[in-house]
Amino acid sequence: MKRLALLILAFVGMHVEARPITADEKAAVEDVIREEMKDPEAAKFYHMDFPYPDNTFTYCGYVNGKNSYGAYSGKQLFATFLGKNADGKLIAASFDVNSQTGEPVDQSVISTLCASAGYDIPVKKMFFKDVNKNRAEKGIPKLNSQYMRP
Repeated sequence: MKRLALLILAFVGMHVEARPITADEKAAVEDVIREEMKDPEAAKFYHMDFPYPDNTFTYCGYVNGKNSYGAYSGKQLFATFLGKNADGKLIAASFDVNSQTGEPVDQSVISTLCASAGYDIPVKKMFFKDVNKNRAEKGIPKLNSQYMRP
C-alpha cells in the first residue's frame, strides 16, 4: 500500500499544470497575429490556457477577424512561438503564414501543430499518429481518439 501511495505521489509531482497566459504574453501574441490581419483593430481574441509551458513554446488560441467585405469570418485557430530571447525579453512569432510565400497556413496544419504541443483539439486522421508521437517525445499525454477527424 505504501508503494502505491509513493507511486501516485511521484506521478502527481511530475504532472505539469496548464496555466493562463500572462497579460504581457497576451499582448505579444495579439500584436504578432494582428500584423497578419486585414483589419487588425477589429480582431477578437479567444485565449486558451498554456497546457504544457515547460514542454513546448507553442501557444495556440482563436481569433475572429473581418474579411475584405467587413464581416467577421468566424473563429480561426492560430499558433505562435512564445518564449524569451537570450536577454530575457518576451518574444512571439506566428506560425500562421508561410514566411516564403506570404500565404496563410492551412488550418489542418495549424491544428496539428497545436495538438502536438498539448492542446486537446481535433486533428485529421492522417496526422493523428504523428501528433501522438510528437506528444510522447515531449512528455505530453496522448491525444484521445475522440479528437480524430476524417
